[in-house]
Amino acid sequence: MPHRVFDQVRIRCPMLGGPVTFGYCREVADGLPCHKALICFDREFPVAEYFRRVLHADTFERCFTAPSGCRYEKLLDVVQSAQNTVDDNGAKNDDDNGAKDDTKNGDD
Repeated sequence: MPHRVFDQVRIRCPMLGGPVTFGYCREVADGLPCHKALICFDREFPVAEYFRRVLHADTFERCFTAPSGCRYEKLLDVVQSAQNTVDDNGAKNDDDNGAKDDTKNGDD
């Protein structure tokens, strides 16, 4: 199978919101395929079989089985980080308020 045989196949990219070719998705991530290529091109041709033939097994695994960091996961990470910041600041503010209260109590 020639390496670029499917390069002109077009789909609508869910990440970019417009049409892209497989050739673009095949090497968009620093020369490696987009992590969504297996999902996006599955209806067009046997994309998993194609990548298994042209990529080393470890590269295939790294590209398609590693956590992708989808928007939902990134959002959860941001929310968790914000909660941790609020918790840390809340605990600090409680300590500061306690110190101020102690000072006020000592002045009375």
